[in-house]
Amino acid sequence: MPFNSLSAGDQPTVTAASVARFAELVRKTGTSATSSGKRKNAGRKKLNRIIKEQIRYAKAANLRAVAMTLTYENATEFSSKHISEFLGRLRRALKRMGQSLPYAWVLERASHLHYHLLLWLPRGYKLDLAKLSKWWPFGSTWVQSCRSVKAWARYMAKFNSIAQLPKGARLYGHGGLDQDGKLAVSRAALPRWLLALVPVAHRVRRCPGGGWVDIATGEIHCSPYRWTPWGAVLKAWPSCCH
Repeated sequence: MPFNSLSAGDQPTVTAASVARFAELVRKTGTSATSSGKRKNAGRKKLNRIIKEQIRYAKAANLRAVAMTLTYENATEFSSKHISEFLGRLRRALKRMGQSLPYAWVLERASHLHYHLLLWLPRGYKLDLAKLSKWWPFGSTWVQSCRSVKAWARYMAKFNSIAQLPKGARLYGHGGLDQDGKLAVSRAALPRWLLALVPVAHRVRRCPGGGWVDIATGEIHCSPYRWTPWGAVLKAWPSCCH
């Protein structure tokens, strides 16, 4: 959506009624279809970058891709700790061989709640299906060599069931990236105006009071736009974040 810059004389008169309508609009935005669409787009953009960086790393480390699905028989058993514990067991098994575990996962709900995973394993390493069943006692497991990483990544990134996920559950997760990969992923979903201001080698994080802080320099960057009842507009004067 294009942004407009309005002068004070161009803006309609602000009344109590218009302020109330604006407040209601802000309240609804967080759960609107537009908000859900933005979350999907941001998630896809970041997940695509994660997998792109993992492909780069896997080529250098001579790793192969494995597709996996972990399904809950009963969704009421869900806990966010389950996926962490499962990956922790696999990571420890690989660590004993001197190997790391790059991975990405997405939580989805169709007829059953389930995780789709992309794992990067050493060539020649075979997953023990009996161990997998013990590590995931909440339902079924499915494993297959991933012949097309891009196709599996597209399937993982459907994000069609966000509203049906357990309250507070994370939509996706990842791990095992090298430093270059972590930096690239951290910048993947940043707004364009911020990318234009922050050097490529720098990382940023959100400020508690709004805006973004450059971790390398401590400089705080605030959006040049503000949201009004008439749309997003350029700020008339630069503002500082607290």
